[in-house]
Amino acid sequence: MTLTLCGANVYRVCLALSRAQIGQRVTKHFLWEFKNSDAYGAASLDKLHVFDGGVWGRHLWKVIVAVLQKMNRASEFNENFDNLPRWRDLAHLSAPTTIDYSESETFLTILKCALPCLVQLMPNKSCLVRVVRIMQKINIMLGLEVATKTDWTYWTEINDEFGKDFRFLKQHMLSHASADIRAKGATRNTTTRVGEGFQQEVSAMYKKTNGKRAEHQISVIDEKEETLAYLDVKVDAWQRMKDDEDELLAAAPMTMVHWRLGTASRPRSSHSVEQLEGGNSEFRNFDMRLREYIARQHPGIYLRREDDIEIVQCKTLYVDFQSRVNWKQGRDILRCNPMFHERPRYDSVMYAAEGDESAMARLDFLCRCRLPDGQTIDLALTRTDCPIREWQPARPGQCKTAFIAVEHITRGCLLAPIPGAAREIFYVMDCVDADMFLRLHNVE
Repeated sequence: MTLTLCGANVYRVCLALSRAQIGQRVTKHFLWEFKNSDAYGAASLDKLHVFDGGVWGRHLWKVIVAVLQKMNRASEFNENFDNLPRWRDLAHLSAPTTIDYSESETFLTILKCALPCLVQLMPNKSCLVRVVRIMQKINIMLGLEVATKTDWTYWTEINDEFGKDFRFLKQHMLSHASADIRAKGATRNTTTRVGEGFQQEVSAMYKKTNGKRAEHQISVIDEKEETLAYLDVKVDAWQRMKDDEDELLAAAPMTMVHWRLGTASRPRSSHSVEQLEGGNSEFRNFDMRLREYIARQHPGIYLRREDDIEIVQCKTLYVDFQSRVNWKQGRDILRCNPMFHERPRYDSVMYAAEGDESAMARLDFLCRCRLPDGQTIDLALTRTDCPIREWQPARPGQCKTAFIAVEHITRGCLLAPIPGAAREIFYVMDCVDADMFLRLHNVE
């Protein structure tokens, strides 16, 4: 008997044979056993594997690495990456272009930091710079814990701007993100990131073993690390208590403030500060400039020339703010320290200036000024670095130092120095967290 098959049937038979050879069988999915349910409708976007480790980590990032290697500029990118300033909860990676395989969190860190390292290496108006910028925006909007109507509208605009078909499944799933967020809420409801940190922890412990009877070795390592962590918690609690008693400088009693100064030094006069910092041009005429600032901003305070102003230098600033993501209280811990973990660290801040609610500057000196009449004023000597928010190659400019009141500081920010230019020019890294992005782009 001759069996005649049409083209469609031939395809089905060949597909069934090929699946059988590798052990695949057609089975009915268990989700269809649930009555009054729709398995296709239940399928939702998983940001961790679709975007962080998929569209970005496994596709676009590899394209960028290949382009940098072809241009012989991968080492420059790695050097720029290593020179980025430190920031709380942002991992500092070494030679990211050499990372072939890692957790999705690693690729997410690279995405947050890639743009200031890349933009000076690419030609003007490079499509790769634009793609990375769009990826950063998509990452922020996908990761919002609360999805409002305004957020959804902004996400739709970003998705339309992206609008490129890469012809693979995860890219296709990304195109449904807008509808998923509108129908099912924020992506935190569908993420598989829960427990991902445990996998990274186990992976790190496995690397400490010799690969033989690894389960037992991991258990021993875990016991030791849990003991050390418990001791660290106790020591940190004791240290915080000591800070509250000895170092932490609270504001005036019975006042509601959003900042606190910490890590205080011994009091000095404003004249001695100027003399001790004589080699630093930023402290030139420190006493005179301080008196002029107080006279201008606090006209009710009268200071005679012979009056001493007591200066208590601080190296830590705690700033509380209301997050625009979930309206909960957030906290930035900012450093102004010439030697923090064996390297200088001077963080940057966002503050409310006249005509600009999101002005930015770098901290150079934090202090509490005690006046002869007993009043105290918390001030920061800052360097206004002319931050640039457009991601195009820039030229050096001029900067200046100025006093600002700590009460005007709204939160910390991360400014990345432009490679190859004067350190006075910085890029604003607005994608380090969602709150920063929403503030700078006025997304309510």
